[in-house]
Amino acid sequence: MKILVVDHSRVFRALWSRMVLAAGHKPIMAASGAEGLARIEENDLELVCASITLPDMSGIEFCRQARAKPAGHDLPLILLTTKQDHDIRRAAFEAGATDLHDKTNIRDLFHQAARYGRPVEHAHEGHVLYVEDSPTVARVMTRILEGMGLEVAHFRSASAALNAFDEGTWDLVLSDILVEGDISGMGLVSRLRHRFPDKTSLPIVAMSGLDDPNRRAELFRLGVNDFVTKPVLEDEVRARIGNLLANKRLLEEVQSQRQKLYDMAMIDPLTGLRNRNVLAECAARFFTEANQKDMALSLILLDIDHFKQINDSHGHLVGDEVLVGIGELLRTTGREVDVALRFGGEEFLLVLPECDLFDAHTRAEELRQQLRELQPAGLTITASFGVTSRPCGREIDMNDLFRVADQAVYQAKSEGRDCVVSRTLDAGAESDFQDTRTADDSPGPGQPTPEPSV
Repeated sequence: MKILVVDHSRVFRALWSRMVLAAGHKPIMAASGAEGLARIEENDLELVCASITLPDMSGIEFCRQARAKPAGHDLPLILLTTKQDHDIRRAAFEAGATDLHDKTNIRDLFHQAARYGRPVEHAHEGHVLYVEDSPTVARVMTRILEGMGLEVAHFRSASAALNAFDEGTWDLVLSDILVEGDISGMGLVSRLRHRFPDKTSLPIVAMSGLDDPNRRAELFRLGVNDFVTKPVLEDEVRARIGNLLANKRLLEEVQSQRQKLYDMAMIDPLTGLRNRNVLAECAARFFTEANQKDMALSLILLDIDHFKQINDSHGHLVGDEVLVGIGELLRTTGREVDVALRFGGEEFLLVLPECDLFDAHTRAEELRQQLRELQPAGLTITASFGVTSRPCGREIDMNDLFRVADQAVYQAKSEGRDCVVSRTLDAGAESDFQDTRTADDSPGPGQPTPEPSV
């Protein structure tokens, strides 16, 4: 950035010029207030540092004259002083100084110049819904917003803007509070904030030519993020809207990163199914509701048969392909309310809300048949299924039900695999439909011929 330093001392100017260069900026030097004012007119400066004492005028007068120039009205002006005097500080701010800085510690100022310098205007992306019934004001504001890189949809009435709100995604709403039509700008704010209570997801900026503190307080209570007074100052509008959009994007990035971290913790990267970390979350939700409303709730636990042999005979890449195929099968079949998890290794778990034992057993049998037909990596794969369900009229937790499903899987393994065994919670009693293999079912490659079920 270009930094103008105004000081009468040749020694200090030489020293500070080297400091500006060392900080990565371009130095421009002036020995008097008049010369400094001329440099402001001649150069597109981004920061001015002037001594409080100059040979032809005071630093305070220099600030006052600089602010009167078109090139200096919004230019950051830092006065350099060795005195910490309250009266001088007040007079400097009244003259337009941005800040006062200790003259003996100016190196830090140059290294932190970006804090004061006029920001480089960055292009923004986004859609702005703009409500204004004055064509003249609308043209000015549209030019400012489009100059920021924003797409603007202008409406003369709040009712028209409200009707159009469902037609697109808006990043910001800008509305005059007094507009034509049956809905005022305040009414628009109230309705939008009722539908979109999160101020970060939908920033709303109100505008008015009535600079009434009570009205502003009402608007902020209704949910606006910011307020702009008419006639608007272009730099102020750019800064306020730019800040809101930047904060919105930053929060969206934080939320996206948060979701990614959640997915990393809760999603199995191989199969894309949720992992066992989700179990506590869904158990608290499903089991609480089932117990309170005495609703059906079932579990299906499946364990791939002879999975170690698959890895040993065909390699772990083929084993991974088998797991991916089963994950896809569980993800694309069944109901939307069902939760499918990779419980660990070759075990998978399905949580079936509002599903009784009979329907869960039927679902498990369908999965058993589909799994035999799936043939991931060209292999015939089978699994042992354990099914159980919440008994009516009893409060149970996840551990109670899972323990019975695990016992059912163990029984299915002991009875030859590739079968479905259903058990109830009462003493693990076997149901009337424990084994559903047909006589035509044959074992997969490398699997032993199963014994007849008991």
